[in-house]
Amino acid sequence: MTKASIQKILHKQVSIRRSGKVERNVMAHLLISGIKKGKLKKDDEISTDEKIWVRLDQHSQLSSYFSIEDLPSEDNLPLDLNHKLLELSKMLKDLS
Repeated sequence: MTKASIQKILHKQVSIRRSGKVERNVMAHLLISGIKKGKLKKDDEISTDEKIWVRLDQHSQLSSYFSIEDLPSEDNLPLDLNHKLLELSKMLKDLS
């Protein structure tokens, strides 16, 4: 297998789902430019068979195209997060 064939796109067309609406036959080679231009959002979902869907920001090949700025900041986290994490750690300790 040559290096060029390894980098080849596996699927030429995919489906994109946003808010329950599905857009079919999206050209796979346009996904990265769509993300960079803001046309595709991190919570949009991608599928090759419309049975299994993956959020774009969780897709192994596409997640790196979403900026770190899209991650929640400390200001956006719930106020009781530390308390909930402490409770969770105690529960996990009890289970082990």
